[in-house]
Amino acid sequence: MWTEGPTKFNAAAGEAEELIGREQSRRSGSVITLLFVVILTGLYWQTFQELGLDWWADPNYSHGFLVPLFSAFLIWHQRDMRKRLTPSGSWVGLPVLFGGIAMLVLGDLAAEEFLARTSFIVLIAGLALFHLGTKIFRRIAFPIAFLFFMVPLPAIVFNAVALPLQELAAHNAEWMLDLLGVPVLRDGNIIHLKDVSLGVTEACSGIRSLISLLALSVAWAHLTLPRVGLMVVLVIASVPVTIMANAGRIVLTGLISQYFGVAYAQGFFHSFSGWIIFLFAFVCLLGVHRFIQLFCSGYDRRATWGIGTA
Repeated sequence: MWTEGPTKFNAAAGEAEELIGREQSRRSGSVITLLFVVILTGLYWQTFQELGLDWWADPNYSHGFLVPLFSAFLIWHQRDMRKRLTPSGSWVGLPVLFGGIAMLVLGDLAAEEFLARTSFIVLIAGLALFHLGTKIFRRIAFPIAFLFFMVPLPAIVFNAVALPLQELAAHNAEWMLDLLGVPVLRDGNIIHLKDVSLGVTEACSGIRSLISLLALSVAWAHLTLPRVGLMVVLVIASVPVTIMANAGRIVLTGLISQYFGVAYAQGFFHSFSGWIIFLFAFVCLLGVHRFIQLFCSGYDRRATWGIGTA
């Protein structure tokens, strides 16, 4: 009787001290976070300005405005789960942090924008590991990694992807036109029809839709699919879907130019068709996503009934 009361009192006191310790740790963490935000803003102010201008001026990366908003939403959405974890800094974040600083210095010295811009993401990852620890970092690793979609690719990488896509788009458009019974002759990236010739330029390569649809499919897969393997299937499916949708756009442009005149295939139609093709590719991706869900439900039912399981 007499020993039970002090035991309960000591347990309650221990819980209170633990809660006070967590609250103090969160407050100190908030102060440190605010300090680092101020420092990073000063270091990357010019980089952020140039990045924003690229998003505004380059249609290939106009989705960049939405990427940090989506990452911030994911981190906010997981706030209750993170509150149940106690921050415990890890020294693993220190080499990551130094690596980000080295990338920033090298990017500034070599005038390499991609290196300087991605160094910000590496720095964020290093700071999260160093101050929050590996358990919390695993919760926010995807939102941080998703930020890479907001950084424009280096010109050498962009061209290395765009040029083969141009040739592939022209080849696929030639095959589709021939399948429709339209006389066509392809000379490199130039498609010759009866009364008009179409040049498949970089803007017609489909890389703009491919980059945007890749970012969309990665975000969509993360939110809706339960396993990494299924996420990879959806992301990979976005590549052939985009390629075939872009070839359809070229075919449609060629048919309109052939039978109604080049003037009808330029201007408003050329710009508007890009959105139509993107929506078409999105609908196709929606079909792939639905197929994956049906496959998962069928697999779960077979596992429940003991069919096809070891």
